[in-house]
Amino acid sequence: MKNYIKKIGLALLLSLFTLPGWAQFEGMEISPEAKISLLTCSSGQDLYAIFGHSAVRVTDPVSGLDVVFNYGTFDFDEPNFYLKFARGKLKYKLSAANYRDFVYSYIDDNRSVYEQELNLTYAQRQQYWAFLTNNYLPANRFYLYDFFFDNCATRIRDGIEATFPNKLAFNIGQFDEDMTFRNLIDFYLPPQPWGDFGIDLALGARIDQEASPYEYMFLPDYLAKGFANATIVQDGEPVPLTKEVKVIYEREPIPFEAGWFTPSLLWWAFFVVVLALTAADLFKKTRSRVFDMTFFFLAGLMGIVLVLLWAATDHQATAYNFNLLWAIPTHVFVAVLLGRKVLPDWVQKYMLGTAVVAAVLVIFWPWWPQEFHAAFLPIVLSLGLRAAYTVWSSKRALLEAPKVRTQKTT
Repeated sequence: MKNYIKKIGLALLLSLFTLPGWAQFEGMEISPEAKISLLTCSSGQDLYAIFGHSAVRVTDPVSGLDVVFNYGTFDFDEPNFYLKFARGKLKYKLSAANYRDFVYSYIDDNRSVYEQELNLTYAQRQQYWAFLTNNYLPANRFYLYDFFFDNCATRIRDGIEATFPNKLAFNIGQFDEDMTFRNLIDFYLPPQPWGDFGIDLALGARIDQEASPYEYMFLPDYLAKGFANATIVQDGEPVPLTKEVKVIYEREPIPFEAGWFTPSLLWWAFFVVVLALTAADLFKKTRSRVFDMTFFFLAGLMGIVLVLLWAATDHQATAYNFNLLWAIPTHVFVAVLLGRKVLPDWVQKYMLGTAVVAAVLVIFWPWWPQEFHAAFLPIVLSLGLRAAYTVWSSKRALLEAPKVRTQKTT
């Protein structure tokens, strides 16, 4: 808890050191000795920091300027902050921070910081400086964040391209490894198994489309590689966009500690419990109705959340979520009726359909257009097993009901 509070404090501290009053950047020129660099910060140990970060540094020894332009900030005082964040309507902004304060926050968090000076002529540096300062104006600094297509890294890439149209070439053919957006973020997630589980639960099939090498640069590491291999036209000839990478801070080694309690362990253990419970129900000729009501209600509730993420938010990545094949929203309503010993005929058909969908989902598991998390398999098996047993148990109870009445009459 103390560590969490510390990190929140660092984020707030960094926001305090932003320079909101520097609208006077507009019209200000930098000297020929000024340098502009891409800063790349390594992954952090927390989920929000796991993918790294990108920013732009401008330093001018003549004026004493040393400022970092950061597209990855937002206003904690934004009205309805959490609601806007959940709905994908929270606007991020370009902030300007003192370089030392910016770097300190990453060093204190044990995150590496690398610098690539842009190999620009003085005129080009002035041109890009004008772009940044214009972006920093209150009317221009806010934008609607999208993790995959409009973030702290893509804003820098797109800004460079907008400043120097038709003069940049990203020689990134070596990136082409036929990876999807989900594959790319999965590289960063082994230390965060529960974060990986949540991401695979909430994000739909859109991130399972193959990403182009150009699109890889939504990740700061790939943006740095893209800049390292890029060229820019100067005097009619292409020259390297960046100079050698400079290490500002190299973090201390972080041991890989994902922990033993993972989603896969939890849900496979849960499936074993479901198997044992079903076997006991079969032996006792009964059905654990409270368990079924609770299990299917929670699955349906999750389905409603997934539908809302798809239909009621602006998050592009949450659309077309095939997890709705097992987290079916209507389970919430049917769960209420699962407390009955003999189910209505339509409920039996519904549960039979649920079992069939679960079976189809498992059989064609590797071929769906969405890559499922491995921990979803035991959940689907558990839902399918309990749905099938519910139908069988209800039919058996229906068949035995006349016998009971006959015995009482006799």
